[in-house]
Amino acid sequence: MSRLDTGPTADLADVYDGLAEGWDADARQVYGPLARTLVASSPISLRGRLVLDAGSGTGAVAAAAAAAGAQVIAADRAEGMLAHQGTRRWPVVVTDARALSIAGATFDAALSGFLVNHLEPVAALVELARVVRPGGAVVATTWAAGTDVVKAAVDAVISAHGWVRPAWYQAMRAEVDRITGVAEGLAAAAEEARLSDVVASVQHPDLGVRDAAVLVAYRFSLPHVAPWVAGLGRTARATVTNAACAAVAPHIEAWRPAVIVLTGRVS
Repeated sequence: MSRLDTGPTADLADVYDGLAEGWDADARQVYGPLARTLVASSPISLRGRLVLDAGSGTGAVAAAAAAAGAQVIAADRAEGMLAHQGTRRWPVVVTDARALSIAGATFDAALSGFLVNHLEPVAALVELARVVRPGGAVVATTWAAGTDVVKAAVDAVISAHGWVRPAWYQAMRAEVDRITGVAEGLAAAAEEARLSDVVASVQHPDLGVRDAAVLVAYRFSLPHVAPWVAGLGRTARATVTNAACAAVAPHIEAWRPAVIVLTGRVS
């Protein structure tokens, strides 16, 4: 689930290219279960359908869709992410979500896990809808706005050790969170993109993660944190990791991240 991006994140494809191995090993521990939530929310059966995974990253959504019986094509702007999908059994295409190099009305469904919250939302949804046949579906997930106790705990620890939020990350959050972080805002964007039967709801899935070290590794693999972590020496990294694990541990049993699931149909 990496990003095919625009605006303040326009150069992030290169960043994601360099994160593929850690992303697949660590971020996938969270994004894998979230991908299954996305696929299960589709308003149409995906079995036997041709499905696009837009912003595929290392293939979490593609894998979930394939497990549901879909014929999948994975797309991402970050070539290194797609290359890391390796021997998985679906085709991949390097393309930009702002202008997918895919003919219109090609797919039965377009899925995007945590892509729309990195883009201008209406434009992203218009482009996803463009490549879906009439009667097909667009399904997307974004993070709900508000404080997440696990994210806040990790951020507090790394901030105390010198991490500073990158400017691109702050700009992105300021620009799109007010729309993609609120169910009503995301639904309005989908309706503006001419999707029908739009539903956007906040869900709190149980991802089955009960190990603080897994959640810390997930946070450390993300592009606004990973370069800083990579610059730490071995001792400093161990100190920060241990402190983050200790901060996360009290919250892990009750942690259910707030996710917005958007579904819509193409007329």
